[in-house]
Amino acid sequence: MSRRPPSLRRGLLLRMFLPAASLALVLGLGGALVIRDVVETTHDRLLDGSVLAIAERVALDEDNEVTVDLPRVALGMLESQSQDRVYYSVSYRDQLVTGYRDLPRPDGEVEPGPTRHRDAVMRGAPVRIAARARPVYGKPGAVLVQVAETRDARRSLEWRLLAGLFLLETVLLALVGVLTWYGIGRGLSPLDRLSAEIAGRAAPGAVSLKPLDASQVPVEARAPVLAFNTLLGRLDAAMGAVRRFTGDASHQMRTPLAVLRMHVDLARRHGAGVSPEGRAALDDIEGAARRLEHLLAQLLALARADEDPGAITLTELDLAGLAATVLADHVPRALAAGVEVEYEGPDGPVMVMGHPTLMGEILGNVIDNAIRYARPGARVVVRVADGAEGAFAEIEDDGPGIAPEHREKVFSRFYRIARSGGPEGSGLGLAVVRALADRIGAAVTLHDGERGGPGLRVRIGFPVAPVRSADSHES
Repeated sequence: MSRRPPSLRRGLLLRMFLPAASLALVLGLGGALVIRDVVETTHDRLLDGSVLAIAERVALDEDNEVTVDLPRVALGMLESQSQDRVYYSVSYRDQLVTGYRDLPRPDGEVEPGPTRHRDAVMRGAPVRIAARARPVYGKPGAVLVQVAETRDARRSLEWRLLAGLFLLETVLLALVGVLTWYGIGRGLSPLDRLSAEIAGRAAPGAVSLKPLDASQVPVEARAPVLAFNTLLGRLDAAMGAVRRFTGDASHQMRTPLAVLRMHVDLARRHGAGVSPEGRAALDDIEGAARRLEHLLAQLLALARADEDPGAITLTELDLAGLAATVLADHVPRALAAGVEVEYEGPDGPVMVMGHPTLMGEILGNVIDNAIRYARPGARVVVRVADGAEGAFAEIEDDGPGIAPEHREKVFSRFYRIARSGGPEGSGLGLAVVRALADRIGAAVTLHDGERGGPGLRVRIGFPVAPVRSADSHES
């Protein structure tokens, strides 16, 4: 099971969001305590008002008995949308004067003083009780006034305030997350540009070993960038040495090969190969020399393909004219091999963006392969078209073809398909074609022949030249 790769953006967001969420949790707990205290204090004051309103109306009648003229406002101020039940009682020396007899009394002796609050249960429901002892002139002791209220309104108000606090903290955390994500993205934008520059260098045909621009790189990322630039410099030097060796060795070996072939011709002319064994030996020497010369030419093409892509400038070229010219250069070899070659293309030019030398190498290698693997009497067709899919060249032959399972592998260097009989290749022809095509942004694909039967159709799609407006032609 593959693990998810680490992300700086996610890591920074997590490390910034978790403290914010923890702080929000602490603030939420503190806010809940404050809300509870405020709700309790507010409702207790209403109870205090009711108790005071009732206590002020306690008096003695003509018989020196305690009476209460209960004002309506005393209990009306406790009315709320939650329809809380309100209970009250006025008692003197444990004797009920008015109110609810089952309202719990406070524990112990009741002394005159400030209003006191306590929680109790009345008729199965939790209530909040405010009690105050008030002395009455002319009577010993004090009159106890109690007012109780169920807690429905308190709970309802607490839940509304807590819901508002939760919603506010949720919105706050969401804003923190969005703003943090945006801020981290802006902060990491130099790394994103650096990643895009590195990824662009890995694209086909755009491999570049030039050092990265470290001027806009943040200080925190400068050390790996400098190390990467050092690695690029060493790699460029190593690849340059390989390219120079390949080019120099190929050039140096072509001269003795030419001398060897010249001596083979001289040996034939002076009768050194009159016997069958001598002629066979000379044929083997000449064949090996030709194969080695072809291999050196392909190695030189690969060396050119591995050069710095910045040194290549694409220009507008006529694909039809170039394909016809390259095919004409291969006509003598096709005639010598007994292969018929044909050209199919439009009457006018087909303009594409490319490089004349590299495009000539691409077309030449594909045509050479087609002639090399075509049987005597076969036909090789070079086709140029400018269709809906863009401009392309196709080279089709009647050779043995390439099985679908090998069509991607043959673009690897020195990959050869095991065949009985036929010419022996070096495994570099199509690798050279793919490498050079990548350099100019062309696409090479392999298909079955259009006529059916054995054979191979190689399609090379080229970047289309931009269309010039009529005004630009007039100017």
